[in-house]
Amino acid sequence: MAHTLHNNSSVASVFAYKVVTFFERLGAALAKRKEARQTFKTLHALTDRELSDIGISRGDIRSISNDTWEDNRRRDLTPYGKPVSVNPNLRGSV
Repeated sequence: MAHTLHNNSSVASVFAYKVVTFFERLGAALAKRKEARQTFKTLHALTDRELSDIGISRGDIRSISNDTWEDNRRRDLTPYGKPVSVNPNLRGSV
């Protein structure tokens, strides 16, 4: 005969645990969003010259603030690990 536990204290403790973990995850997600928003605002306030000095373009700001910049840079590399060639006439344009 299988033993099953169906008392109110165990159900309540499982429910309480799930509620606590939900709010912990919610708090972590909100903190991450706040940090990403602050990063976006800070980078967006820089001039194009300042952004160029640190090696990013205005188009990179959103992916940097969302922590997807490295993924995008990896995607832009060819299978041989060399950067994709850029038309020299377009270099530096936004």
